[in-house]
Amino acid sequence: MKALHPQQTCELHVHVGGCLYTEDLLELGRGIYAEVDWSLFVNSYEKAFGVRPDPERLFREGLRSERGRERFREHWVYHQEDGGDFGRFQAKFDLLICLYRYWAQNLHREEEVLWRIAERHRCEGLDYVEYRAMFGLDDPERFLHFHRTNARVFEQVSREGFSARYLISLPRGAALQGYALVQRLLAENPELVPTVVGLDFCFFEEGHPPDKLRPFFARLAADNQRHPKQALEVAYHVGEVFFDKSLESAVRWCHQAALLGAKRLGHAIALGLDPEVAVARRPKAHEEEPVSERLAQINYDLEHRKELEAFGVEVDRRGLERERVALQGQGTGERVSLPYSPERLEEVRRRQDYVLDQLTRLEVCIESCPTSNMRIGGVPTPAQHPLWRFLRSEVGLAIGADDPGVFDQPLAAEVEWVAAHADMGRRELARRLGDPRRFSFGWQRPF
Repeated sequence: MKALHPQQTCELHVHVGGCLYTEDLLELGRGIYAEVDWSLFVNSYEKAFGVRPDPERLFREGLRSERGRERFREHWVYHQEDGGDFGRFQAKFDLLICLYRYWAQNLHREEEVLWRIAERHRCEGLDYVEYRAMFGLDDPERFLHFHRTNARVFEQVSREGFSARYLISLPRGAALQGYALVQRLLAENPELVPTVVGLDFCFFEEGHPPDKLRPFFARLAADNQRHPKQALEVAYHVGEVFFDKSLESAVRWCHQAALLGAKRLGHAIALGLDPEVAVARRPKAHEEEPVSERLAQINYDLEHRKELEAFGVEVDRRGLERERVALQGQGTGERVSLPYSPERLEEVRRRQDYVLDQLTRLEVCIESCPTSNMRIGGVPTPAQHPLWRFLRSEVGLAIGADDPGVFDQPLAAEVEWVAAHADMGRRELARRLGDPRRFSFGWQRPF
């Protein structure tokens, strides 16, 4: 058996819609593309790229010729040159959302889309996949229908050496509301409990500090203790795109998400991207942040002062207390500016070391998605990828494809990319990563 076989057959970080490739979208749109409402995609694409696309022409020509197919592909696949911008990624993803809505709402055949995705993964050789998907809360009944349908299909496809599990993605701004609906879903459909193993927080992270989810995590922990047979674990996207704040705050968010109870952190490039590289990605990147974030950082530094100092981070207790008093008189939405110096950048590296050590102690896994991090996260070159920093630490790691169809990179290719660029042999890499199944959700439930 190949050394990296366990890593290439177990997928822990993949979004349902992002599993569709160019040829899948063209086939799903064949014969119906002129009837689909493309306004969401057209408007978001124009806003992100400054060009107003013609979806009907893209499908018509994409189905007709190889040249047309490549032009269609350019509007779906997210490339490195699209450039470290989650808004641009979402604009391309909206192409799939429009098409899926038609299959679900007009044709009532969304199950066929899900079966297509699972069958592709089975053919690729995967034997365990944890899928995740999000749906808005505007219509609770449609929310329940969407996730019930997904979970049922993933329950059905789990056969003959292929196991699919499901994580329900909740909106960061309405976590308790979404969680209440998940509890209702499981109460009304107890047969889905073995399939629905966790919750996920994804989409835009900027503007949504983990600490605001403290009530949600407290409620979840209490419910898990009362009902261990349907306990849900949390995967949390954090430290992926964080230009709205300082590097210190981005590192802090990763630690806080883990402290709250997240067992897997999606991406967390803020913990591995070298600070000097991070601040060079945009003019004055990370030099400004809201007063609210600076206050939160001060409180964090004071709370973790002894642990931070053990890692070489100097915490000026009196100076921070004076700064806190001064900032408390300002509006939390106002911004503070703190330019970076070489000394401050070195201190951020020590903060990264501290949090990676904390994640190791908490037995929290980082889901590293190489291509996604390069393209959405704005990692400039393979040599600067945060994954190499993670590999040098002892933190738990799992390689994921994130959105393999959008990036045109299946899981096996992601793992091969890591093997080709890592400063270690395949067997050593396999030993360092271990079997990612040990990080899977749901297996510890006492059935």
